[in-house]
Amino acid sequence: MGVLSLAALTILDAGPIGQVDAAHAGGFDHAGLRLQPLLPSDQKIVGLSESEAALTDALTRTGLGVLEIGVFPLRAGMDVEALAPVLAFSHRIGARYLVCPVEDDDAARRLETFRALCDLAETCGLRALIEFNPYSACRTLAEAAQIVRMAERPNAAALVDALHLSRSGGGPDDIAKHAAGMVPLVHLCDAPPAPRPGSRSEDELRKESRTARLLPGEGSLWLDELLDALGPDADVSVEAPSARHAHLPAAERARLAYDATRALLSRRKG
Repeated sequence: MGVLSLAALTILDAGPIGQVDAAHAGGFDHAGLRLQPLLPSDQKIVGLSESEAALTDALTRTGLGVLEIGVFPLRAGMDVEALAPVLAFSHRIGARYLVCPVEDDDAARRLETFRALCDLAETCGLRALIEFNPYSACRTLAEAAQIVRMAERPNAAALVDALHLSRSGGGPDDIAKHAAGMVPLVHLCDAPPAPRPGSRSEDELRKESRTARLLPGEGSLWLDELLDALGPDADVSVEAPSARHAHLPAAERARLAYDATRALLSRRKG
């Protein structure tokens, strides 16, 4: 296995600096951070010198590495050049990946946007990862892989989220079938069995993704098979936000995520 990290969404309310401290306290040695605000509640860091310094100091103090930066949804009219400060700061703190959901239904336009983002990311030593989910404009791994192939950029790749793979009707076999060699990062969580296709609305799927995930090993997803399909070099980011844990301090939620994932990985080794 590659790096084991804690995704920002698991403890999003803590903010980037709080996420660093919580991930470190929970046992992780890497974290994902949301430095490109998506929601009104997301904390702005880049462009504020004191906040940038505080985050850099937190990383230095804890020794924590940064795996992924979110979120960069591909949208109509997206100003890619305006993202340069976020990407430059991400490079300075050692990040590896940008997470790019897809919200533009125009295939040609979103491809050009992604190519431009890849080109900018390459100047900062970053890889741009297409993330599919069943309530977006890129709903399956096959669609994500097609965008990556058509981009024809060396730093373009795909991200597989275990929940999204399940809820899109997919499974571990889809890695080899559609995206062999192009998935360096997995968002790991667990979930109950997949519902019947079409039985849930997009809003219901979105709510489950953001508030009702299970920790690795708590549900019925094929996590062993998924990790096998991805191979030993894939980086693992635990993304398991849950309303049932929302009352707990961020560090405690991080510890629960770390302990559950380590138990899963230890069982695999045994």
